[in-house]
Amino acid sequence: MKTTIPTTSLEDIDLEATIRPVTDDLDGIARRLPLSGDRDTAYAAFAGERFLVSATAGRALGFAEETERFLALAATSPQPQVAACLDMLTALTLLNSASVIALAIMPPRTGEDVLARAFIADSVDSKLRLTGDPAMVEAAALAFEIGPLPITIGERQRRTFVLASAVPSSVRNARPGEPAMLALEQGLSLTAFMRDLPRVAALVERAALQLDDVERHAREIADGDIGPEALERLERARHGAALLATCDLARACLYADLVDDGAAAKDRARALASRLPEPRLRSIVAFAAMTGAVIGELGRTARTISAALRAR
Repeated sequence: MKTTIPTTSLEDIDLEATIRPVTDDLDGIARRLPLSGDRDTAYAAFAGERFLVSATAGRALGFAEETERFLALAATSPQPQVAACLDMLTALTLLNSASVIALAIMPPRTGEDVLARAFIADSVDSKLRLTGDPAMVEAAALAFEIGPLPITIGERQRRTFVLASAVPSSVRNARPGEPAMLALEQGLSLTAFMRDLPRVAALVERAALQLDDVERHAREIADGDIGPEALERLERARHGAALLATCDLARACLYADLVDDGAAAKDRARALASRLPEPRLRSIVAFAAMTGAVIGELGRTARTISAALRAR
């Protein structure tokens, strides 16, 4: 019979030795862009993607639970052990935030999608109101379009339904480039993830090119000298390009405060966000920028604590 040893501190975590690749949900969205065909066809196809909203909600919930688990274990762990594991906490916070922001970007296609997205949005709204940051509350409300549900369902029934469907796949079963759930037991993978953060400036430049396409589509639509089918394709392409630009700008803002060249790239990302065609998309980038600032402060605190302990 297998004996389960209770985990009462960070020292007790049975770390998995395999280092697995980690893909956040914003990167996962961008990877859904088809690589074949011309750019506009790919944008249009991307706009019609059926995103896995419930699985993304499951990861958002799972990363939040693992973050709480870390904090609970840290309270009973030796200080040097906590310091050694702070990158795990930062990684979990990043992955949770990326999943939450991805849900704001993903168009809900079904009633299940609507319920999962609203469940996470309400959770984010409740937590932000406790922090007393009105700017983040407002940005989240616009990003998620928080309001009455278009579906009549009791709160208890909604929670049961969402939790039953929001089951993310484990990183052990994930394909390369596919977002998946990691726990504290994958702490080595989380730490490796923090050592190889995305090139923020490259994300911003890619978003700039996508925004050029959004504006080109808008000019062609405004010209009006096209048939209804071509017009529909152009509108879908414009929407797809705008979603991708939002994704890249939000991801850049989320990571910018953790990388050396991040400040200038973040400023450019926020400036480019003004070119997004919808207020909701602009609010998503604003929310990502504010969230990134909080995560950046967590990262700086982790580095300060680690340096102080090494100096003893």
